[in-house]
This record gives sequence, C-alpha cells and structure tokens, in this order.
Amino acid sequence: MEEELRKELGLKEVVATVMTSVIGGGLFLSTIQIQSVARVGSGIILSYLMAALPALLVALCYAVLSSAMPSSGGEYVFISRILDPYLGFIATWARWFSMIATLAAMAVGDTILIQNFFDIANMHGVSLFFSKNIQIIAIAFVIIFVALNYLGVRLYGIIQTTMFFLLMFGIALFTIFGLPHVSLSNLAYEAKFDFSSLAKASSLIFFSYIGFATIANAGGEVKNAEKNLPKGILLSTIGIAIIYVLIATITYGAMSKSFYSTYDFSTGSIPSVAAHFLPSAIALYVSFAGSIAIISDINPTILASSRLSFAWAKDEIVPKKLSELNKYKVPKWSLIITGITAIAIIIFAKAFMNAVMMINMAVLLVYIAITASTFVLPYKHPQIYEKAGFKLKGLWIISLAGMLLSALFLGYILRLPDAMNGFIFLLIWIGIGSIIYALTLEKHKLFWRLEKQQRKEKEERDKKIIEKLMKK
Repeated sequence: MEEELRKELGLKEVVATVMTSVIGGGLFLSTIQIQSVARVGSGIILSYLMAALPALLVALCYAVLSSAMPSSGGEYVFISRILDPYLGFIATWARWFSMIATLAAMAVGDTILIQNFFDIANMHGVSLFFSKNIQIIAIAFVIIFVALNYLGVRLYGIIQTTMFFLLMFGIALFTIFGLPHVSLSNLAYEAKFDFSSLAKASSLIFFSYIGFATIANAGGEVKNAEKNLPKGILLSTIGIAIIYVLIATITYGAMSKSFYSTYDFSTGSIPSVAAHFLPSAIALYVSFAGSIAIISDINPTILASSRLSFAWAKDEIVPKKLSELNKYKVPKWSLIITGITAIAIIIFAKAFMNAVMMINMAVLLVYIAITASTFVLPYKHPQIYEKAGFKLKGLWIISLAGMLLSALFLGYILRLPDAMNGFIFLLIWIGIGSIIYALTLEKHKLFWRLEKQQRKEKEERDKKIIEKLMKK
C-alpha cells in the first residue's frame, strides 16, 4: 500500500506559508533597489498596484485548481492532468530549478538584512563577520531548514506560523511609527509617472508576488484543502498587495528631498532607510523583521520544491526512491536532493547570477500553463471542475487575461539586457528534462491516462465486434 503524506496544515498555516513565502526580498529590498533599474520614485506605489492585477488573476486560477485537485506537487498535477503530461513535467521541471535557485539566492541575500540589523545595533564586528562568510552562512541556513522540514509538516507549520507573527509585528510597528513621518510633498516630489519606467518597474515588481503558488505544491498536506487552499491563497494575495502599497507609501513619504537625492538605492533596503526616521529600538526590530522575512521564504520554498520531485517520483518519471517517506511522513530523498542542489548553487553563485533571469522566465512559463489549464478545465474535464469547491463566473475571462499578461511580461523580460543568457540556460535545462522524460516514458504510472487509453481500446474492440455482427 502506497504511503500518504499527512494532512496537518490548516487555514492559518496556509496563510502563513503564502505570506511569508512572498514577503521577503520583494518588500524589504526590491522596494528600494528597484530605483537603480527603473527610477520611478514614489511611483513604485502605482507599480505595486499595477503588478497586483495579474498576480490576483493568476492567484484566482490557482484557487480554482487547488479546490478541484488538491495534491502535493500541485502545479505538476494541474498541468499534466488537464493539459498534457509532458507539458506538466517540463514546466515544473523548469520551475523546480528556479525554486531551488531562488532558495539559494534568498539564503545568500538574507545576509544584507542581517548585516543591516547588526549595523543598526552598532555591532559592526558581527556585521563584518557575516559579510566575509556569506556562502558558509547561506549553506547553514539551507541545512537548518532542510532538517526542520525533515522532521515533519507539523513542525514546519509551527515554525512558519511563528515567523509569520514576528514578521507581521515588525510591519505593524513600521506602519504605526512610520505614518506620522509621511509627507505628501515628499511623495509628490519623488513621483515619476513616465509610463515606460512604470511598466518596467511593474514587470520586475510582479515577481514580488510569486510565492502564493508555493502552498499549491503542498496541497496534499492541507486539511479540508478544497476550502482552505482557495481561501488562504486569496486572503494572502489581497493582504500582501495592501502591505506592499502601505510600506512603499510610508518609506517614500518619509524620505526628505535631500535624503532622496543623495541615498544610494542600488545597495539600500527598507531597514537602512527606516533607521533615519524611526526610533532606534523600532528600527532595530524592523531590521530583525526584514531578516525574518527572507529566512521565512526559505522554509516554504524547500517544502514546495521537494513536493514537486515527490510528485514526479510517484508517476515514475524520476526514480521512485524520491517518493519514499520517512517516519514523519515527508519525502526524505526529495528533501535531501533539494538541499544538495541549493548548496551547489550557493557554492557556484557567481556563475549562477549570469542566468538569474531564467528564474523569472521559468515562473512565467508555469503561470502561462496554469492559466491555460484553468481556461480549458470546465470544457475539457467538466467532471473535475464539478468537484471544485471554489468556482468563478467568467472564469474564462480571468484565466485568459492572466495568460495574456503573463505572456506579455515574459516577452518584456526577453527584451531586457542579458536576458538571452538566462533564456539559453533555460532551453538547455528543458532539453535535459525532455531527455529524462523520454527515457522513462514506458514507466510513467499515469493511471488517469492509462484509463483513457483503455476506454479507447474498448471502444475500438466493441466497434469491431459490431461490424462482425453486421456482416453476419
């Protein structure tokens, strides 16, 4: 009898996973550093709103699919069962590497915010230690969180919920103490509403919303998944958009004209800006919350990436060993492979950064496939759509709009400088995945596909029998 994953994640764990996997570098770093790529000033507030629209459309698609087909390795299951098994594997094959690459980047990137914390605390020696040992500390983060995931999804839920509340408390403090410093004249002075720059900023800011898909890949471990998954995804996405706009408004509204014109945005962060206008104790906790934000991204990314390889193994596309569960009912070998791959990327981080655009491209490919799956689901598989606990009127419009906007952003990224290196890397990675898929084609245990083939063969046999009877 095949072992099953434990359903131990409730609504609060779903919300905690989505919000902590999204709110990280996108808020505490990109809100500031975006200015070095697209100088939009306080127009970043509008960019967050513009980026929220396609994010919400894609989130609605995930909500529908998650309520109809809740399972671990959700993205793979959605695409392979609704569109095509090869497309399901190859899209999530690219997605898997992008998640692990993002995991490695987060582990490395968190040192910036940790250094901010120790600098604000006047512990410059500790900050220097972190800056000199970035790779070792990043590897330690990966090992710690792989170990925590290894000990079971219940412990994962407790840790993620705790980090969620620590993060939200930091954001609440920043809001309460920061709002009195907001000046409309500062926002008006900094605002740059050039459409080209806003569009560029929005396409980059969009990736600050991508973590809502993480929980879909752990759908098999969510209690009452048909209701908790769509509700958690939608509540989290709306909450995230509100937080982004609020924090950006306070950050830029509190910047004086002289500060804005002299600050180095290319290496900045929200904690470093906050240190100039918040009380020192509050600024210190905001910096701590920033560190928690990125660290808390690591945990759900490990969870989601390991569940994708678990789903592949159940279909025997990759070795069956990867679906083997430990005594805590988590896929132990999938976790170990995820950790080893992340550590390898950290060690060769400099080479990897040349292909960083590949991460964004891979995510958008999955979003295009997910929205396409949602578009055809009611027509191609009405029996599956009927099971959905979350349905929408005008679903075809929502999914089509999400698909077109995702394709538009992908096309825009391909036009950015150095994007072609990432695109070539992505094509090579897809080629490797295609070879693996072809080599294991005869072993794929896709029962839903076999049943369809068996029905077709039965129909052909019945047709031949009828023809013979007619001749007699």
